[in-house]
Amino acid sequence: MTDHAETNLIPFPQSAESNLLSHFDRARRELELAASIDEVKIIRNQAEALRQYARQQKLSLEMQNKCAEIKLRAERRAGEILSDMDWHPPGPSSRDRSHDGTDPPRLTDLGITKNQSSRWQSIAGIPEKQFESRVEEIKEKGQELTSSEFLSFAGYLQREQERHARKERAAEDAAKVKQKDRIRILRGDFREVLTYVPDNSVQLIITDPVYLKENLPDWEDLAIFAERVLKPGRLLAAYSGTYHLFECMKALSSQLRYMWTFPVVYRSFPDTFFKHRIKTCWKPIILFSKGEYEPEQKNAWIHDLIEGDGVTKENHRWEQGIGEACHLIEGLTYENELVVDPFVGSGTIGLAAKRLNRRLIGCDVDQDAVNMALARLAREPDNHEQGDSTDN
Repeated sequence: MTDHAETNLIPFPQSAESNLLSHFDRARRELELAASIDEVKIIRNQAEALRQYARQQKLSLEMQNKCAEIKLRAERRAGEILSDMDWHPPGPSSRDRSHDGTDPPRLTDLGITKNQSSRWQSIAGIPEKQFESRVEEIKEKGQELTSSEFLSFAGYLQREQERHARKERAAEDAAKVKQKDRIRILRGDFREVLTYVPDNSVQLIITDPVYLKENLPDWEDLAIFAERVLKPGRLLAAYSGTYHLFECMKALSSQLRYMWTFPVVYRSFPDTFFKHRIKTCWKPIILFSKGEYEPEQKNAWIHDLIEGDGVTKENHRWEQGIGEACHLIEGLTYENELVVDPFVGSGTIGLAAKRLNRRLIGCDVDQDAVNMALARLAREPDNHEQGDSTDN
C-alpha cells in the first residue's frame, strides 16, 4: 500500500452520500490488502474522520455506521496483527538498542498505546462468526456501531467462557462427591424432592428465592413448605429484592407471621433501578416465623444490620455472601441443628452450615447449580464426624 491510499480517503464533497459509499467500498478493499500496522492505522484514523464528518453533516445513521464499521474492522485487523507479533522484552531503553532493524519493536515504536493495543486485541479475540453476527444485529436494530460495544461484547464472551469452564469443572468434581446425610444437596423442585423432610423438624430455613414478578407463586409454596417443616416458633429467613418486597411479604404472610427485616448493606456495589432513578445500596432479608417467634434465652443477641460481602458472583449470577449466611445461621441455630435451603444456588448457605457444624438439606432445579454447590462443599474440610441423622 502506498501513500496514495491515504489521500484517497480524505473528506469528500458535502452533497452526495454516494461519495461516502465510494469511500466506504475503497476503504474495505484497502483494509483487505493491509499487511502492516501503519497501513491499518491510516485506514482506521481516516474512517473515524469520515464518521465524524458524516455526523456533522447529519447524514443517516446507516452512513455513519458504514464509516464506523470500517474503523471497527481496522481495529480488529490491527489487533490480529499485534497478537501475532514478536515484541521486544522489557529491558534497555530504545537508545541502547540496535538500529539495524533486527530488534523486535515496542508499542511506542509503532505509535500505539498499551490501552489501544489491549482494546484492539480484545476485539480481535471475538470469534469471526460471533463478530459478524453482532455487527449485523446492531445494524438491523438501528443502533450505533461503536468500539465500546464490541469491547463489552468481548468481555461478555470471555466471562461466559470462564463460566462454562467452571461449570464443567464443577460437574467433574460433583460426580466424585459421596453425599453424607449431614449435608445433602438434591437436584429438583423443593415441592417434590423435599417432601421427605419430617414435619416440625427444621430449626431454620434460610434461602435466596428468585424475586422476579413471574416467580411470586414460588413464595406462596415456600410459605406452605415452611409452615409444615419448621418447628413451632422457628424462622424462615429469605433474601428479597426491594421492588417486589410487598408481594413477597404478602405471599409469606399467608402461612407465617412477619418477625423482622434484616438489611444487608452493599456500600460499594449499588444496584440500579433505571425506572425510578434509584441506586440502592441494601437488600432486605425478611424473617417470618411459624406461629409466635420464641427466641431461646441462651441465644446470643443478633444484630439486624449486616455488612454485605461484596461477592464476585463467579459461582452463580445470584450468588450471595457467605458472611451474611454465617451471621444468620450462627445467630439463629446451634451446632447439629437442621438448616434447609430450598433454592440452593451455588451452595453458599450449605458452605456456611458446614463451617458452623450445622446439618443441611438443600435443593435446586438447576443441575449446574447443584454441581457447583457440591464441588464447593467438597473443598470445604469436615469439622466433625458426628450427628449424621436428619432427625432432631
